[in-house]
Amino acid sequence: MNEPLGIAIIGCGYVADSYRYCLPFHGDRLRLVGVFDRDPQRLDAFVACWGDTRYASLQQALDDPAVRIVVNLTCPESHADVTRAAISAGKNVYSEKPLALTMRQAAELRDAARAADVRLSSAPCNVLGESAQTAWSALRAGRIGKVRLAYAELDDGMIHRANYQSWVSRSGRVWPARGEFETGCTFEHAGYALTILGAMFGPVRRVTAFASVQVADKKVSPPLHAATPDFSVGLLEFDDGVVARLTNSVVAPYDHRMRIVGDDGHLEITELWDYASPVVLRRAAQGRISRLIERRLPWLAGRRLPLVRPPLFAGGRGRPTMDFMRGVSELADALATGRNSRLDEDFAVHITEVTEILQFPGRFASPAIVQSSFSPIAKMDWAP
Repeated sequence: MNEPLGIAIIGCGYVADSYRYCLPFHGDRLRLVGVFDRDPQRLDAFVACWGDTRYASLQQALDDPAVRIVVNLTCPESHADVTRAAISAGKNVYSEKPLALTMRQAAELRDAARAADVRLSSAPCNVLGESAQTAWSALRAGRIGKVRLAYAELDDGMIHRANYQSWVSRSGRVWPARGEFETGCTFEHAGYALTILGAMFGPVRRVTAFASVQVADKKVSPPLHAATPDFSVGLLEFDDGVVARLTNSVVAPYDHRMRIVGDDGHLEITELWDYASPVVLRRAAQGRISRLIERRLPWLAGRRLPLVRPPLFAGGRGRPTMDFMRGVSELADALATGRNSRLDEDFAVHITEVTEILQFPGRFASPAIVQSSFSPIAKMDWAP
């Protein structure tokens, strides 16, 4: 068995605790060498919580020969700069999403990684989870016939009405409301659906999108300077005729479902942020009774599919519902075995481009022709 690859965590903010919590699940592939944050107090708090070795600077981390993968968990506006520095130092990079804030930046990072002969991969990695792989396996088996449509909801609740000041990570970091609102819910969340849809149906070819600011006052003090859309909706067209509708918002009731509709029925993933989420198969209603059940008693019309393997990761009781380190571990395995990463740089650039179109449709023609592409994504080794 190969030795675990050394990783460095750069950025010890809110999401870093979720990554750190998941690290022990990948001890056969990953070894944390050290951590760094540009905020000394934040770094102190993270190290005090987890007991990790600290770096005195970003450069010290990049100079460490024991580090094979830099895990970039900085704020979104710093993602590109930190990733670029890591690539220049000859490090492989796994970046928290988004890879960059524009497709142009993302493509430059991809090209730089290839020129430096290092690997580049990006979150989110929920397509590697048991529920997503279960739905994908059912599609490959023809359980719902030819796929026609997909509906994905990433409505994250009415955040501006929530007491988000009380959301605190394990090491004491308050949820970074200002940064989240300024980055925008589409850049923050669309990838959770796009990675699954891309794996199943390949590259998006055309996007028709609309985005707007519905609630300008998010109760941040001082008030927000950037009017970033808090609602977006897009129609995505794939090569084989599948059309998907994707909605993102932080101003509507919580709903994280994905439904995939075929000629013989549809699949539903109940929660895209849960690796152990129920996956329900519902047959197409044809007779009067089945149509009545579908309309009035929908919970009787479906059958929960067994997951393709027992979930190795189940959240709850303060634990994250997603294995955040699974993408890093997947990259480490790709490096160790010489295969392509499932979440490689082409895939990350494509997700970034589609996300940018969804959040800022005014920058593009309508419909927008997607320029980037990627090779087919391989299923997980344990998924039939």
